[in-house]
Amino acid sequence: MTKTTIRFKAKLFRPAESEKADSWTFLVLPKNASAKLPSRGMTAIEGTINGCPFQAVLEPDGQRSHWLKVERKLSEAAGAEAGDVVTLEIAPAAEEPEPTIPGDLRKA
Repeated sequence: MTKTTIRFKAKLFRPAESEKADSWTFLVLPKNASAKLPSRGMTAIEGTINGCPFQAVLEPDGQRSHWLKVERKLSEAAGAEAGDVVTLEIAPAAEEPEPTIPGDLRKA
């Protein structure tokens, strides 16, 4: 990570109501960590969660912070589940990630 690395701990939560609620968790960045990001809006990041590398896009939470969706594969690799406190090191991504294009749209 670079000198712009933001380090913090956060608790993983499970969505209250979702058909796929068991397939992902989320965390809310502490406001002081979110304030170090270059944007109040969506922000592409790269970093680690419990030492496990990942890339993602943070979403604004409407409370002057950001939240991060943590897919099951990443939380399992990080040895974490809903209710656990995880350690993160993140930094703004050098490049925005390419969106995943659905197959039917690609064929159009």
